Amino acid sequence: MAVARRRLWITNAYFVPDDDFVRMLTGAAARGVDVRVLTNGSGTDVKSTWYAGRFRYRQLLEGGVRIFEFQPTVLHAKTLLADDAWVGLGTVNFDNRSLAYNDEVAFLALDTRLGLRMDSLFRADAARSREITLDEFRRRPRLQRLLEWASSLVAALL
Repeated sequence: MAVARRRLWITNAYFVPDDDFVRMLTGAAARGVDVRVLTNGSGTDVKSTWYAGRFRYRQLLEGGVRIFEFQPTVLHAKTLLADDAWVGLGTVNFDNRSLAYNDEVAFLALDTRLGLRMDSLFRADAARSREITLDEFRRRPRLQRLLEWASSLVAALL
């Protein structure tokens, strides 16, 4: 993620980035990298994680990261595409539980053919998602903001 030059597209079911990940993603966007995150929408099976992740959206959106929430059903994918050939697939979520406590596995490859396939899959999923804009996010209801803030207080446990 730190060396991506053109694109960094992440699909992650339980996206609750900590300060370091927020800095890494917004730093990449500041370098001119096309940073996109595709994650669960309101249909998620773990609402507290969804709210805690959304607490970080403002920072990410202001930092140039594009965020898409999957609409049809629960999203469970965990993928990464950096530039055109670096691919990551696995069980790792962008949340503290996954990174600090769970036994996770990740497959990493440098393969342009696989990169093209991942590009196609990401685009197909993004087409069935809703992009969250900064303007729209700023207008969300107060109750939503409260739930996001409260969930962020326990983000380290999620």
